[in-house]
Amino acid sequence: MKKIILVGTLFIGLSSLITSCKKNDTGVGGTGSTTDSLHVNLSSSTVEYNGFDYATITITDQKGNDITSSSEIYVNGNYSGSKFVPTGTGTYNVNAKKGTIPSDTKVLTATAPGASPFSQKILVEDCTGAWCGYCPRLANSLDNYKATHPNCIVLAVHGGGGTDPFKYQYYTSLNSSYGVTGYPTAIVNRKGQWTESTTDLTAEFNKWAPLGLAIESSIGATAITGKVKVKFNVTTEQPMKIVIALVENGLVANQTNYYSPSGGASPYLYGGANPIVGFTHNNVLRKAATDIFGDAVPAASQVKNNIYELPFSIALSGNTATGTYTAVPANCAIVAYIMDGSVAKKGTYNVQYATAGTVKNFD
Repeated sequence: MKKIILVGTLFIGLSSLITSCKKNDTGVGGTGSTTDSLHVNLSSSTVEYNGFDYATITITDQKGNDITSSSEIYVNGNYSGSKFVPTGTGTYNVNAKKGTIPSDTKVLTATAPGASPFSQKILVEDCTGAWCGYCPRLANSLDNYKATHPNCIVLAVHGGGGTDPFKYQYYTSLNSSYGVTGYPTAIVNRKGQWTESTTDLTAEFNKWAPLGLAIESSIGATAITGKVKVKFNVTTEQPMKIVIALVENGLVANQTNYYSPSGGASPYLYGGANPIVGFTHNNVLRKAATDIFGDAVPAASQVKNNIYELPFSIALSGNTATGTYTAVPANCAIVAYIMDGSVAKKGTYNVQYATAGTVKNFD
């Protein structure tokens, strides 16, 4: 009898244990089990909201295996990739799932960036022509703006159908790429056409500078040589391109002016003369040492505090769209800028201007 009672007690105990295990096991498709959940891992719990800083998101299963590529990742409920760039300051809830298996949730905080060590400059490419009677309006607006905003760097890209001795050799390519169909048109930061409102330009100045540029050059008998240095204040894999261009000042040619009694437009500009005899054309784009749409910056160089250097040589003589030219070295300057290298045309990140034969440091 004692043996029979002992066996019965053991059976009851085992049955109770099995029932208990079943109640606590949610299975592969369960939602309440900690052991069956996926886990979110963040490369950093805090990133800066500066358009570049990002957090890498890795998903692991309960055994610690990396299953990121086969998981769905969500940030604040929206589908995301494994690298998340914040769209504003604040907190972001990051979670994931694989099939019906959920993950835990991690919180990512995006903070405002500190002050950039570099001043933000902007690039305005003024598509103009000495033949264009409406072009003095835009030139006048830019001159007035630059008087109080010296970090607004203007390139005068001469082109169009009329007579002009300074037409840039590849102006049609620039026009096609940025949708220029009439003159005058200005392209701001390689991103879009200017509405001629100064508010648009000021908005670009208010952006945070992710990098700075320095230029040093020397003048030779037939060319200007030197190097451009780019110092990064971010680490990023976003594609970037660099443009190094030669501009010339002090070029004289009569300018057609419709803002005159004979032209019929108002208010009158430049004294109402038409044409403006002996008009001085400045910052005229002559040629580029790189592709005019930029040469790729190596992604491995785009590391915070790293300096990328690119040597250049630009001949003082070259071709216009209709002839040839020989630039006067004392009137020349180098303009260098870093722009977005993707098809999205996100714009120019920063610009630098330096008179030929001088050294312009990071600023």
